Amino acid sequence: MKKIENILTIVVTVVLCVGCDRNLDIKPTKELESDYFSDEERMQRGVRGVYAKITDFYGFNNNAPSHLLWLLPGDDLMGNNPRTKDTFKGLSSDDGDVNFVWNRLYQLNARANTMLEKIEENLNVYSNPELADYNKGELLFIRSWTFFKLWTWWGKAPAITERIQSLSDIHNPPTQGVELLDIAIADLEAAVQLLPDEWPAEESGRITKDGANGLLVKCYVTRACNNGKSTADYNAAIEAFERISPTRRLTSHFGENFDYRFENNEESLFEFQASLKPAENPWLDNDFGDGVGTMGAYYKHFENDWTNQGTIVAPTQKMVSMFDPEDPRITETFAKVSDVAFSFNGGYKMVKYINGERGKYAGIGVINSINNTRILRLADVKLLVAEAYLQTGQEGEALEQVNDIRKRARMSTADGMEASQPADLTAIAMQDIMDERMRELVGEEGIRWNDLVRWHQAGFINLQAWTKMDFGMGASYDDDLWGFDANTHVLMPIPVSEMDNNPEMLRSGQNPGY
Repeated sequence: MKKIENILTIVVTVVLCVGCDRNLDIKPTKELESDYFSDEERMQRGVRGVYAKITDFYGFNNNAPSHLLWLLPGDDLMGNNPRTKDTFKGLSSDDGDVNFVWNRLYQLNARANTMLEKIEENLNVYSNPELADYNKGELLFIRSWTFFKLWTWWGKAPAITERIQSLSDIHNPPTQGVELLDIAIADLEAAVQLLPDEWPAEESGRITKDGANGLLVKCYVTRACNNGKSTADYNAAIEAFERISPTRRLTSHFGENFDYRFENNEESLFEFQASLKPAENPWLDNDFGDGVGTMGAYYKHFENDWTNQGTIVAPTQKMVSMFDPEDPRITETFAKVSDVAFSFNGGYKMVKYINGERGKYAGIGVINSINNTRILRLADVKLLVAEAYLQTGQEGEALEQVNDIRKRARMSTADGMEASQPADLTAIAMQDIMDERMRELVGEEGIRWNDLVRWHQAGFINLQAWTKMDFGMGASYDDDLWGFDANTHVLMPIPVSEMDNNPEMLRSGQNPGY
């Protein structure tokens, strides 16, 4: 008892003494950034906060989902009424989706740069030095992904690789040529050296070496198409592909790639980690707070639903006709429905991500889904490297990659019995790869339009000669509503917000034709 009394006396004395010194610093009610990153767990919270920003691209976002930018341009999907993303008519720098995606990519970039700085400043808080390297690799990957997205949509943009902390640093000139791709590739090559082969099961969904190598394949093949079909780039893509672990393989069933019950599977290389809480409110900002804002993924553009702002996104007749009627992927990709809302395209509805039990919505308004958006999967990478193999004279290797995709398709039946189609190819040409990419990847994030543009740049196709029928629009789009011009629309307009606020971008000029 005496020992306790002595301790209490000491505590009281210290409290009284502290209270007498009015000059002592008082801790703020909220922590300062300079004090926050004090241990390894807090560093992980910061890194997870970077991942969390990806939500802005795939969630409902207060009735402003940005999916139209990467769903509608191209020949595989169309809207139920003329939209600038479909027709390109009147597409301008004040387009809401164009401005939103640009700004959110830079917000994500800023978070990645901030955490890269914080890791360097606080290496001493890591009890596991390897984890610091893993974190750097994650952030370099995410930053490279922002650069790749900026490149594919705009061709030029400021390449921000450091945290901006001064007004004197906010105006940066845009990149030129393929420089933005060069920087993305350099980040990815560095990330490959830092990232783990895999994460513990409880950290599933964080980026690995395989994910970085997969995105490298995409970046190298894209750069080859914009760099005179560079053999060096194609070979680099092949090298990156061959570094991917053999434990990465196609799932046994095609539909598992769009089902929340099989998320982060052996085929997945990078997913948006959709999640929901009962209190989620998709009309609020998701940046801060617990249990509010968008957390899940938004797929109701594919449904006749009040949340889609009147625009249903559905397959084009061109896409539907690309499939052999016996291809099991059909039932996992689109369905013939009687809903008159789909009469504009012959009654076909996209069902990827919403097929049966997959369409699991929750939260306030039952708007968002727990089903992860698959941003990069092995099938995409295998078909990309098939291009690289073919363009470097390795037809056998290219044929093997495409036939792997077709075999998995045949096995993707309800009863597991192999279908007759699509049969293995016995020879391979570029058109075969292009057609297979359309069938396998239709409606997935940002793929089809990027493919068409880079094939146009490489001379595999000529978009300048394409009519609205080539784009799959059909009779539902009047000729006077059609506005596509390859001299302009292979790039999106630089957002008006950037042109107004960045004199360096203004000096560089708007993208051609806008």
